[in-house]
Amino acid sequence: MFGYIITTLASIFWIFRVIVMIMYTTGTKLPIAPMNVTFEIVLLFITFVCIILIAKRKMLGAVIYLIAQCAYFGVDAYKNIETIIETQPQTTTYISLFISTIAVIIPVLAVMNIGLSTGKKSTGFHKKTDWFYGTTEYERKMDDRADQNQYKY
Repeated sequence: MFGYIITTLASIFWIFRVIVMIMYTTGTKLPIAPMNVTFEIVLLFITFVCIILIAKRKMLGAVIYLIAQCAYFGVDAYKNIETIIETQPQTTTYISLFISTIAVIIPVLAVMNIGLSTGKKSTGFHKKTDWFYGTTEYERKMDDRADQNQYKY
């Protein structure tokens, strides 16, 4: 269930970033602006593929998603924290820091979720039935009284 929530949150955040990019390229004034337009467009395509892999429960997709998001939004978060500490920040700085923090938390949760759920694989052992069916003793042994005819109509 938690995997569905993480995948949904990642998808919603991806849609949000697409809307931000569309608004930015059309020239609409937003408090959120991308740091690097070219890198963000590439990041949107990488993120789309990674979200599909996360939905299929592939660890590779979650790790690539984490690396890509931390490479872009981690730098943005660092710059915003530096601005908050050194100068008088504006409201847009706090909004950008909040969005960058969410962008880093979602892939961390995805990696943790997939990593923790892969250890829960079933071994195929069932206590109630394997004492009988897990052995070869229940196999019927052929004896000389067994009917070996192949009846054909």
